[in-house]
Amino acid sequence: MIIGRTATASSEFLLDDLAGSSGRLDVLVRSVRAALLTSHGVRKDAEIFLVLLGGDRAPRTVRFQGETAKFLRPDERSLAILLQKSLASHADDAAPGFVEVRPGVSISRGTAAALLSTFVGRPLYVLSEGAPDVRDARLAAEPVIVLGDHTGFDEETLADLRARDTISCSLGPVSLHTDDAVCVMNNELDRRGAQG
Repeated sequence: MIIGRTATASSEFLLDDLAGSSGRLDVLVRSVRAALLTSHGVRKDAEIFLVLLGGDRAPRTVRFQGETAKFLRPDERSLAILLQKSLASHADDAAPGFVEVRPGVSISRGTAAALLSTFVGRPLYVLSEGAPDVRDARLAAEPVIVLGDHTGFDEETLADLRARDTISCSLGPVSLHTDDAVCVMNNELDRRGAQG
C-alpha cells in the first residue's frame, strides 16, 4: 500500500510530463512495476494499492492484482497509460468497494484509513527511516507493507498507523526512493520464502 499525498486521483495528467502534471504519480507508477513485475513474469501472489489523495476526484484507491492483471509492461509510460485509462472510469462513483475497470485493476472511493480497516487481522508493517532494520524483524507470511510517496506520511495518517499497532521497520541506513524500497522489500520476502 502506497499513500500518494499529492498524486492525482483523476485521469487529467499528461503522459509526456507525468512527474509535473500528476502530483508525482510517476513515483507510484514505478512502484507498481517494482511490486508486480519480475524478469519475464508477474508476481501472481502480490497486489499493490495506490491511495491517491491529490486533485478533484480524491480520495481514490487503485488496486493492481498480480494474479489477474493483464497487459502489464515494465516501462513507465505503458503503466501510466493503464493507470490513466483506469482513472478515467467513473464506475466507483456509485458503487461501494472496489470495482474492476481493467483485468486485475480495480478502483474505489475512500481514504487510507478506510483501506487500512480492510486489513484487520493481518500484520501491518510501515517502512520508515530510522526504524529497526527489517532484516531483524519477524515478517508474517502475508504482510501488508505501508509506504509513503516522496513526501512521506501526513500527521493524521501517522496517528492512524500508530493506533493500529503497526510494526515500523527500515530497509537500511540510506533513504531509498519508494519504488526502490518496494524492490528491496520484495527481495527480502523472496529470500525468506514468503513469496514465490
